Amino acid sequence: MHLTVSFLRVIAVAGVIAAVAPSALAQDDNQSDWNHFGLDFRMGFNMRAKFTTGSGSSLPAPPPPSAGSAVNRKYNDGFVNVDSSHNAGGQTWNWGYQSASQVSGDTLLMHATAGSSGASETRNDDPNFGFEVTFVRDLGHETWGRWGLKAAFGYTDMQFRSSDPLSGNGQVITDTYQLHGIKPPVAPYSGSFNGPGAVIGSLPTRSIAAGATTITGSRSLDASLYDFRLGPTIALDIIKNLSVEASAGLALGVVDSTFTFSETAPNASSGTTHSTGFQAGAYAEAGLAYRVCHAASLIGGAQFQYLGDFNQSIAGSSAQLDLSQSVFVFLGFKYNF
Repeated sequence: MHLTVSFLRVIAVAGVIAAVAPSALAQDDNQSDWNHFGLDFRMGFNMRAKFTTGSGSSLPAPPPPSAGSAVNRKYNDGFVNVDSSHNAGGQTWNWGYQSASQVSGDTLLMHATAGSSGASETRNDDPNFGFEVTFVRDLGHETWGRWGLKAAFGYTDMQFRSSDPLSGNGQVITDTYQLHGIKPPVAPYSGSFNGPGAVIGSLPTRSIAAGATTITGSRSLDASLYDFRLGPTIALDIIKNLSVEASAGLALGVVDSTFTFSETAPNASSGTTHSTGFQAGAYAEAGLAYRVCHAASLIGGAQFQYLGDFNQSIAGSSAQLDLSQSVFVFLGFKYNF
């Protein structure tokens, strides 16, 4: 924000100076001006980040009942593991659970999610602030205006944040363990390998159901876009000192981005990755230029830019930066010489 405020002040001061310049500087014949250097404040819109997560969030499915009673089984809401007796008699005191709602009659229910996928959301952070520097070299002056070649460099800062729960598709595994008449310790409870402790049956019965899974946590994408543009340009005179300017051509972009995520459920998972990539596309723009004196003009307009998608991923989660429909609004000044 400090960069944006300072940049706006520069433009404002330049505009005031140009507006109060001595009338002696004004000239009706501007045919001697073949170069135009511009400095603009720019706001970007319609840039989006799509966060996809969940493919790495679920635990591996606990071993099935066919694996026997003396194996370790881990769940989203507890565990049933082998104890120091190697689960003698098909029972163990090395178990734990999280909620009283898992107790159902004389049984204990354990749950695990598997194959969670398809959890995603799209965010934007309009407007995204930045600036651009432009240079136009006229190649011809006509009665209707002028035409030439335009080159530009722009910078845009983008920040996307999300902490909304995401819903995906998966399987919900429910394993049922026999309590054999014991009253479970108050939840949350965690037994130990050596014990002693409350003993439950260690061989479950299993049911599997398809259903939605909810993934909670936070995701962020901090990206800088450096874009370079080159293309032909024309300026059409409307009235004295006012012209319409248009340009279109090649756009090249460098994206420098950091993606971070932290999931808290169904299981803790986090990661950070930094990536820099090159994007190629096209742009088109149009605006108005008002010559306030021989040497200076105030300019404003809009740009459309296509730079495709930029992708990052880590630990089963990913972020996609959509730059395929970017729209910029710019305001600044240019020096004519």
